[in-house]
Amino acid sequence: MNMNKIKQQTENSANLYLYGDIADYWWDDESNSAKCLKDKLSELNNITEINLHINSLGGDVIEGIAMFNLLKQHPAKINVYIDGFACSIASVIAMAGDTIYMPKNAYMMIHNCWTSVGGNAKELRKTADDLDKIMEGSIESYLSKVNISREKLVELLDEETYLTAQECYDMGFADVLMPISDKIEQSATRSIAQLVQQNIEYKQRLEQQDKITTGLNEQDIEKISDKIIEKLNIKKEERLETNNNVFESFFSAILKED
Repeated sequence: MNMNKIKQQTENSANLYLYGDIADYWWDDESNSAKCLKDKLSELNNITEINLHINSLGGDVIEGIAMFNLLKQHPAKINVYIDGFACSIASVIAMAGDTIYMPKNAYMMIHNCWTSVGGNAKELRKTADDLDKIMEGSIESYLSKVNISREKLVELLDEETYLTAQECYDMGFADVLMPISDKIEQSATRSIAQLVQQNIEYKQRLEQQDKITTGLNEQDIEKISDKIIEKLNIKKEERLETNNNVFESFFSAILKED
Protein backbone atom coordinates (compact mmCIF):
# COMPACT_ATOMS: atom_id res chain seq x y z
CA MET A 1 0.00 0.00 0.00
CA ASN A 2 2.50 2.40 -1.18
CA MET A 3 4.51 0.17 1.07
CA ASN A 4 7.43 2.52 1.30
CA LYS A 5 4.98 4.35 3.59
CA ILE A 6 4.54 1.80 6.37
CA LYS A 7 5.43 2.31 9.99
CA GLN A 8 5.15 -0.04 12.93
CA GLN A 9 4.03 2.28 15.71
CA THR A 10 4.40 -0.15 18.58
CA GLU A 11 5.07 -3.82 19.02
CA ASN A 12 1.37 -4.52 18.42
CA SER A 13 0.22 -1.78 16.02
CA ALA A 14 1.20 -0.45 12.62
CA ASN A 15 0.25 2.32 10.18
CA LEU A 16 -0.38 1.54 6.49
CA TYR A 17 -0.84 4.24 3.86
CA LEU A 18 -2.97 3.57 0.79
CA TYR A 19 -2.07 6.64 -1.22
CA GLY A 20 -2.42 6.77 -5.01
CA ASP A 21 -3.78 4.39 -7.63
CA ILE A 22 -4.88 0.89 -6.70
CA ALA A 23 -3.23 -1.36 -9.25
CA ASP A 24 -0.69 -4.12 -9.75
CA TYR A 25 2.09 -2.44 -11.71
CA TRP A 26 4.55 -5.13 -12.76
CA TRP A 27 7.41 -2.60 -12.81
CA ASP A 28 6.74 -1.33 -9.29
CA ASP A 29 7.27 -3.66 -6.33
CA GLU A 30 5.67 -1.09 -4.04
CA SER A 31 2.46 -0.58 -5.99
CA ASN A 32 -0.90 -0.62 -4.26
CA SER A 33 -1.75 -4.23 -5.06
CA ALA A 34 -3.32 -7.12 -3.21
CA LYS A 35 -0.06 -9.07 -3.39
CA CYS A 36 1.88 -6.18 -1.90
CA LEU A 37 -0.63 -5.92 0.94
CA LYS A 38 -0.45 -9.67 1.56
CA ASP A 39 3.35 -9.63 1.68
CA LYS A 40 3.47 -6.66 4.05
CA LEU A 41 0.82 -8.04 6.39
CA SER A 42 2.82 -11.26 6.68
CA GLU A 43 5.82 -9.19 7.84
CA LEU A 44 3.89 -7.54 10.67
CA ASN A 45 4.20 -10.07 13.47
CA ASN A 46 2.10 -9.92 16.64
CA ILE A 47 0.02 -7.07 15.24
CA THR A 48 -3.31 -6.57 16.98
CA GLU A 49 -4.22 -3.17 15.49
CA ILE A 50 -3.76 -1.76 11.98
CA ASN A 51 -4.31 1.92 11.17
CA LEU A 52 -5.02 2.15 7.44
CA HIS A 53 -4.82 5.69 6.00
CA ILE A 54 -6.49 6.20 2.62
CA ASN A 55 -6.15 8.93 0.02
CA SER A 56 -6.92 7.43 -3.38
CA LEU A 57 -9.09 8.06 -6.42
CA GLY A 58 -9.47 4.31 -6.91
CA GLY A 59 -8.26 1.89 -9.52
CA ASP A 60 -8.45 -1.84 -10.23
CA VAL A 61 -11.55 -3.63 -8.93
CA ILE A 62 -9.75 -6.99 -8.98
CA GLU A 63 -7.05 -5.70 -6.65
CA GLY A 64 -9.48 -3.78 -4.46
CA ILE A 65 -11.84 -6.67 -3.70
CA ALA A 66 -8.90 -8.88 -2.76
CA MET A 67 -7.46 -6.16 -0.52
CA PHE A 68 -10.84 -5.73 1.18
CA ASN A 69 -10.98 -9.44 1.96
CA LEU A 70 -7.36 -9.62 3.12
CA LEU A 71 -8.10 -6.90 5.67
CA LYS A 72 -11.38 -8.47 6.77
CA GLN A 73 -9.68 -11.83 7.28
CA HIS A 74 -6.81 -10.38 9.31
CA PRO A 75 -7.17 -10.95 13.07
CA ALA A 76 -6.06 -7.40 13.94
CA LYS A 77 -8.50 -4.59 14.63
CA ILE A 78 -8.64 -2.43 11.48
CA ASN A 79 -8.96 1.33 11.93
CA VAL A 80 -9.49 3.16 8.63
CA TYR A 81 -8.74 6.89 8.32
CA ILE A 82 -9.92 8.74 5.22
CA ASP A 83 -7.17 11.35 5.01
CA GLY A 84 -8.51 13.02 1.87
CA PHE A 85 -10.49 11.11 -0.75
CA ALA A 86 -11.62 7.50 -0.88
CA CYS A 87 -13.09 7.13 -4.35
CA SER A 88 -14.33 4.21 -6.39
CA ILE A 89 -12.71 0.93 -5.29
CA ALA A 90 -10.78 2.78 -2.55
CA SER A 91 -14.12 3.40 -0.83
CA VAL A 92 -14.82 -0.34 -1.01
CA ILE A 93 -11.49 -1.12 0.66
CA ALA A 94 -12.39 1.39 3.39
CA MET A 95 -15.43 -0.73 4.28
CA ALA A 96 -13.04 -3.34 5.70
CA GLY A 97 -12.49 -1.09 8.71
CA ASP A 98 -13.87 -2.10 12.07
CA THR A 99 -13.97 1.63 12.71
CA ILE A 100 -13.86 4.20 9.89
CA TYR A 101 -12.79 7.75 10.75
CA MET A 102 -13.41 10.78 8.53
CA PRO A 103 -12.36 14.39 9.13
CA LYS A 104 -15.06 16.87 8.20
CA ASN A 105 -13.19 17.90 5.04
CA ALA A 106 -12.75 14.37 3.64
CA TYR A 107 -14.84 12.73 0.89
CA MET A 108 -15.90 9.45 -0.61
CA MET A 109 -17.08 8.82 -4.15
CA ILE A 110 -19.01 5.70 -5.05
CA HIS A 111 -20.05 4.55 -8.50
CA ASN A 112 -20.54 1.49 -10.67
CA CYS A 113 -17.43 -0.19 -12.03
CA TRP A 114 -16.62 0.47 -15.67
CA THR A 115 -14.33 -0.74 -18.42
CA SER A 116 -13.25 0.02 -21.97
CA VAL A 117 -14.32 -2.53 -24.56
CA GLY A 118 -14.67 -3.04 -28.26
CA GLY A 119 -16.51 -5.66 -30.24
CA ASN A 120 -19.82 -6.55 -31.82
CA ALA A 121 -23.26 -6.13 -30.24
CA LYS A 122 -23.25 -9.59 -28.68
CA GLU A 123 -19.87 -9.02 -27.08
CA LEU A 124 -20.89 -5.60 -25.78
CA ARG A 125 -24.05 -6.98 -24.21
CA LYS A 126 -22.05 -9.75 -22.53
CA THR A 127 -19.58 -7.20 -21.17
CA ALA A 128 -22.46 -5.23 -19.64
CA ASP A 129 -23.80 -8.39 -17.99
CA ASP A 130 -20.33 -9.21 -16.68
CA LEU A 131 -19.99 -5.74 -15.17
CA ASP A 132 -23.32 -6.18 -13.37
CA LYS A 133 -22.06 -9.40 -11.81
CA ILE A 134 -18.69 -7.92 -10.88
CA MET A 135 -20.45 -4.94 -9.29
CA GLU A 136 -22.22 -7.29 -6.88
CA GLY A 137 -18.92 -7.76 -5.05
CA SER A 138 -18.66 -4.07 -4.31
CA ILE A 139 -22.33 -3.83 -3.34
CA GLU A 140 -21.96 -6.65 -0.82
CA SER A 141 -18.87 -4.98 0.61
CA TYR A 142 -20.76 -1.70 1.13
CA LEU A 143 -23.78 -3.47 2.62
CA SER A 144 -21.55 -5.10 5.24
CA LYS A 145 -21.07 -1.63 6.72
CA VAL A 146 -23.71 0.94 5.72
CA ASN A 147 -27.11 1.48 7.33
CA ILE A 148 -29.02 2.34 4.14
CA SER A 149 -31.06 -0.03 1.99
CA ARG A 150 -29.72 -1.84 -1.05
CA GLU A 151 -32.07 0.20 -3.20
CA LYS A 152 -30.71 3.50 -1.86
CA LEU A 153 -27.14 2.27 -2.28
CA VAL A 154 -27.74 1.25 -5.91
CA GLU A 155 -29.28 4.67 -6.56
CA LEU A 156 -26.17 6.40 -5.22
CA LEU A 157 -23.92 4.13 -7.29
CA ASP A 158 -25.91 4.77 -10.47
CA GLU A 159 -25.57 8.53 -9.94
CA GLU A 160 -21.79 8.38 -9.31
CA THR A 161 -22.17 10.19 -6.00
CA TYR A 162 -19.65 12.24 -4.05
CA LEU A 163 -20.36 12.01 -0.33
CA THR A 164 -19.29 14.50 2.32
CA ALA A 165 -17.97 13.25 5.63
CA GLN A 166 -21.28 14.16 7.26
CA GLU A 167 -23.22 12.18 4.65
CA CYS A 168 -20.88 9.23 5.09
CA TYR A 169 -21.42 9.36 8.84
CA ASP A 170 -25.19 9.60 8.48
CA MET A 171 -25.38 6.62 6.09
CA GLY A 172 -22.85 4.41 7.82
CA PHE A 173 -19.97 4.72 5.37
CA ALA A 174 -18.04 6.16 8.33
CA ASP A 175 -18.31 5.53 12.07
CA VAL A 176 -16.65 8.62 13.52
CA LEU A 177 -16.84 12.19 12.24
CA MET A 178 -13.58 13.86 13.22
CA PRO A 179 -12.93 17.57 13.76
CA ILE A 180 -10.27 19.17 11.56
CA SER A 181 -7.81 19.61 14.43
CA ASP A 182 -6.52 18.02 17.57
CA LYS A 183 -9.32 19.61 19.61
CA ILE A 184 -11.01 16.25 20.03
CA GLU A 185 -8.02 14.90 21.94
CA GLN A 186 -7.70 18.05 24.02
CA SER A 187 -11.43 18.15 24.73
CA ALA A 188 -11.52 14.50 25.73
CA THR A 189 -8.53 14.91 28.04
CA ARG A 190 -10.00 18.00 29.69
CA SER A 191 -13.40 16.35 30.12
CA ILE A 192 -12.04 13.20 31.69
CA ALA A 193 -9.76 15.16 34.01
CA GLN A 194 -12.67 17.35 35.06
CA LEU A 195 -14.87 14.34 35.74
CA VAL A 196 -12.18 12.60 37.81
CA GLN A 197 -11.61 15.76 39.89
CA GLN A 198 -15.34 16.22 40.51
CA ASN A 199 -15.63 12.63 41.74
CA ILE A 200 -12.62 13.06 44.04
CA GLU A 201 -14.10 16.22 45.56
CA TYR A 202 -17.51 14.58 46.00
CA LYS A 203 -15.93 11.55 47.67
CA GLN A 204 -14.11 13.85 50.07
CA ARG A 205 -17.37 15.60 50.98
CA LEU A 206 -19.04 12.24 51.63
CA GLU A 207 -16.16 11.24 53.91
CA GLN A 208 -16.54 14.50 55.82
CA GLN A 209 -20.27 13.86 56.17
CA ASP A 210 -19.57 10.36 57.51
CA LYS A 211 -17.17 11.81 60.10
CA ILE A 212 -19.84 14.25 61.26
CA THR A 213 -22.47 11.56 61.78
CA THR A 214 -20.19 8.79 63.11
CA GLY A 215 -20.99 7.97 66.74
CA LEU A 216 -24.15 10.06 66.85
CA ASN A 217 -27.46 8.54 67.81
CA GLU A 218 -30.64 9.12 65.89
CA GLN A 219 -31.66 12.12 67.97
CA ASP A 220 -28.26 13.76 67.51
CA ILE A 221 -28.43 13.27 63.76
CA GLU A 222 -31.86 14.88 63.67
CA LYS A 223 -30.39 17.90 65.41
CA ILE A 224 -27.90 18.51 62.60
CA SER A 225 -28.73 21.76 60.94
CA ASP A 226 -31.19 21.52 58.06
CA LYS A 227 -29.04 24.10 56.39
CA ILE A 228 -26.03 21.76 56.38
CA ILE A 229 -28.10 18.89 54.98
CA GLU A 230 -29.52 21.20 52.34
CA LYS A 231 -26.02 22.31 51.41
CA LEU A 232 -24.83 18.71 51.05
CA ASN A 233 -27.82 17.87 48.88
CA ILE A 234 -27.15 20.86 46.65
CA LYS A 235 -23.56 19.75 46.23
CA LYS A 236 -24.75 16.30 45.19
CA GLU A 237 -27.11 17.76 42.62
CA GLU A 238 -24.35 20.02 41.28
CA ARG A 239 -22.03 17.04 40.92
CA LEU A 240 -24.59 14.99 38.99
CA GLU A 241 -25.33 17.94 36.71
CA THR A 242 -21.61 18.52 36.15
CA ASN A 243 -21.03 14.87 35.28
CA ASN A 244 -23.88 14.92 32.79
CA ASN A 245 -22.50 18.06 31.16
CA VAL A 246 -19.02 16.56 30.97
CA PHE A 247 -20.22 13.38 29.29
CA GLU A 248 -22.42 15.34 26.90
CA SER A 249 -19.59 17.64 25.83
CA PHE A 250 -17.17 14.72 25.59
CA PHE A 251 -19.29 12.66 23.21
CA SER A 252 -20.33 15.74 21.26
CA ALA A 253 -16.67 16.52 20.68
CA ILE A 254 -16.00 13.00 19.47
CA LEU A 255 -18.91 12.71 17.08
CA LYS A 256 -20.03 16.16 16.05
CA GLU A 257 -18.28 19.28 17.29
CA ASP A 258 -15.02 21.02 16.38
